[in-house]
Amino acid sequence: MEVIVYQDKTTAMIYSVLMIIVGLLFVLNKDLALSWGFIIAGVFLIIAGIIPMIMAKSIDLMGLLMIVLGIILIAVPQLFAGITVLLIGIVAILLGVIWIYGSATNPDGKGRTIGIIVGIVILVAGIATFLGNDFVFIVFGILLIIAGIMNITGASRSS
Repeated sequence: MEVIVYQDKTTAMIYSVLMIIVGLLFVLNKDLALSWGFIIAGVFLIIAGIIPMIMAKSIDLMGLLMIVLGIILIAVPQLFAGITVLLIGIVAILLGVIWIYGSATNPDGKGRTIGIIVGIVILVAGIATFLGNDFVFIVFGILLIIAGIMNITGASRSS
C-alpha cells in the first residue's frame, strides 16, 4: 500500500508562513511561544474531546480526559512549557552525543567533520537549556525561519 501525500501550493505557503512566525516567536520570546503553543493545544484538545461526544450523543472517558487536559493546558501553560524545556534539553544532549558518536565512527568518513560539528552544536544547545540559556530555542527558531523561506521559494518556483 502506497501513501501519497499531496500538498497544494496554498497549503504549502500557509505552512511556510506559520513556520516563519513560530520561528520568529522562538527567536524573540521563547516563553511566549511555548505558552501560546500550549494554549492553542489546549483549545484543540477541548474541541477534540467535545465534538465526538456531541456526534455520538454520549459522554465517554477519553473525551472527558481530553477536555480536562485541554483546560489544564490553558490554565497553566507555563508549567508545561517548563517541562518541555527540560525534555528538549535532555533530548538535545542525547541526540548530540549520538550524532557525534555516529559521525566519529562512520566507516565511510563522508561528512564526518560536519556531523561532529552538528553534534557538538546540538549537545551544547542541550546543555545550554539547563543553564537557562535560550540558545537552543534561538537556533530552532532560526531553522524554522530558514525552512519557511526555503519552502516559500520552492513553492513559488514550482508554479
